[in-house]
Amino acid sequence: MQVFKGIVFHNVDELVPFQGGGWALNRVPSQVRKELNEAARVDRAENTCGVELRFLMRSDKAKIILRRGKARLDSSHAAEVYYGQFQAPYSVTPRMIGTDLTEITIERPHIEKLSALYREHNLVFDPEVVRIILPYDWKIIFMDAEGDLVPPKPQQLPQRRYLAYGSSITHGGDAVRPTGSYAMRIADLLGVDLLNKGFASSAHMDLALGHHIAERDDWDFASLEMGINVIGQWTAEVFEHKMRDFLSAVLKCKRNRWLFVTDLFLCNHDLDGLDRILDYRLAVRRAVEDLGDSRTIYTAGTELLRSVNELSADLVHPSAAGQEAIALRWSKLMRDRIEAE
Repeated sequence: MQVFKGIVFHNVDELVPFQGGGWALNRVPSQVRKELNEAARVDRAENTCGVELRFLMRSDKAKIILRRGKARLDSSHAAEVYYGQFQAPYSVTPRMIGTDLTEITIERPHIEKLSALYREHNLVFDPEVVRIILPYDWKIIFMDAEGDLVPPKPQQLPQRRYLAYGSSITHGGDAVRPTGSYAMRIADLLGVDLLNKGFASSAHMDLALGHHIAERDDWDFASLEMGINVIGQWTAEVFEHKMRDFLSAVLKCKRNRWLFVTDLFLCNHDLDGLDRILDYRLAVRRAVEDLGDSRTIYTAGTELLRSVNELSADLVHPSAAGQEAIALRWSKLMRDRIEAE
């Protein structure tokens, strides 16, 4: 996490000066980023999936100034505003972020009733915490902030964290809104915070990232989604070798933390009867079994996404309903396993 101008930049490991002004938001440290594959290194590390700007307001108004980097017109550029776990009214959220400067102005909300509900229902986010949840799909540049802002206190935030690694599906592709990704929904369902380390089209199980995930001490349990970004490039043998090395790297320093592993969610390769996808799934299941670690749990992607009705029209990404289905199924499995001990 980074703190700048009274704002906590959640899920950001570095603020990087951006050509033309402002700061890009890097989700991994620079020494790790330089060891990643080209797409992850050059671009995806600064995609803002799971990135939030969090602050308390001491002034009546706050103004956050953002812009997005050059992006496809069909990319998702909507930010969401929350007061703790409460979505702001439709007059406030969502907010589209353009390539020109975008000002998000927030008036200090009246949260007395929300605060009472927060205490009564033991919610994990204090509604005093303003959360600007950035789009998952592109690079968003932080330009400036105005107002008397201070960082939230630790007790105003969830006390446990879930780290998610994977492809654009983990990123939130086709989830429609940033809070609709399966990873974000799992965090919400389990009452924890999210560290999203998804890498759209570049989840190549880079060894440096595996070591980095294991060495981080800021997560309590994690999930790994592996395979979809390489099935068109790697044989099953190459995949198994890379995947086993990545898993071993994560396990090396994960200590006694829970790790939930899956392969490819239901997709076009299943519908086309591609033999390689069966080999990929067998490889992941076998690798987890060979580890013999009671806190590393394998679940086939087809158990988490079960129906073609849960796919978007590209037959690769889950639809918004599919993202929710994954979240409901996987969060139940996680809860059952964790609470059983």
